Amino acid sequence: MIKSIIISTQRSPKLKIEWYHLLEHCLVEELQFLIDSSDLKETGIVLEAETFIDGFYVEIIFNDNKDYNNLIKIIRKAIKNVSESKIIFEQIEVLNEEVKHFDLTIEEKSLYNSIITVTGQNIEELYCKINKLDIVDIRNFFEKVDYRLTYTNKDSFEIIQDSKMSSIKVNENNFNVYKQEPYLNGFIKKEISTTNEFMLLSLLSFMIGKSNNSILDKQYLNKNNYYLGYSHDINVYGIFIILFVAEYKKDTEFINKDSIHSFIENCNFSMYRNAFITYFCLTENSRSIAKIFSRNLNQFPSIKYKHLIQEIHQINKEDLLSFVEFL
Repeated sequence: MIKSIIISTQRSPKLKIEWYHLLEHCLVEELQFLIDSSDLKETGIVLEAETFIDGFYVEIIFNDNKDYNNLIKIIRKAIKNVSESKIIFEQIEVLNEEVKHFDLTIEEKSLYNSIITVTGQNIEELYCKINKLDIVDIRNFFEKVDYRLTYTNKDSFEIIQDSKMSSIKVNENNFNVYKQEPYLNGFIKKEISTTNEFMLLSLLSFMIGKSNNSILDKQYLNKNNYYLGYSHDINVYGIFIILFVAEYKKDTEFINKDSIHSFIENCNFSMYRNAFITYFCLTENSRSIAKIFSRNLNQFPSIKYKHLIQEIHQINKEDLLSFVEFL
């Protein structure tokens, strides 16, 4: 059975994203070194990691639990070693070389443009190089990081070491659209504190721009003979943001919250909900959900994957209509 331990930390908006990116690199490097130097070397452990605008996660994936305690010891040792500023300089060069090869397309920039208006943060900050003049501040930062550890298996996940999560001041609008040829972009957002809110927003995003009969298709793309249009979800600081992007030409009318509400009211809701269940089961699992929640939500119970699926089955049209109405 595949299991994992996720090490995550939430970014303070006052600190540079590239510092967290560097910390992720150093932690992965130290973890790999300690695993390779231990009895766990041949057990097939895989490391995955990602830095985003609100922090990072490092996931240690393994297929047996007999060495679980040894793995926890290695994780804690790696965290301690990195807090003492090991391998910083080597990884600065690696990171600066990595970000040099990233290039966001105009479409991607348009999709993520709404993040700036929601949180004040720019996706392009993810591709900043490390300024070596920051090294003293970086060392101080490494010493004070607060980590969360989350254990997952195919059925559930739970926190095994908690950390403090902070909120940020965000744009008060929950829905907005920005039009600038050749693309329009926009967002729907809501702070989430329960798995039910998470599932409602996930379902709404699916209906807006992820299905073959999406709201974007039915109410915008087909009418204008456009091809490109889709939604994309991100979760930052406990805020679920549905981003969307579509082709746009001057004066083209776009859907609004009222038209989304009207579409849901008149659609075959069971068909969309059942299609979403299939989509969710194909694209998400306990590990992927744990990675979303691990650096975003402060208090939540041990969550079972099957209970999330049950929550989708229990959502009815009136639930979603009410949810959209009060966005």
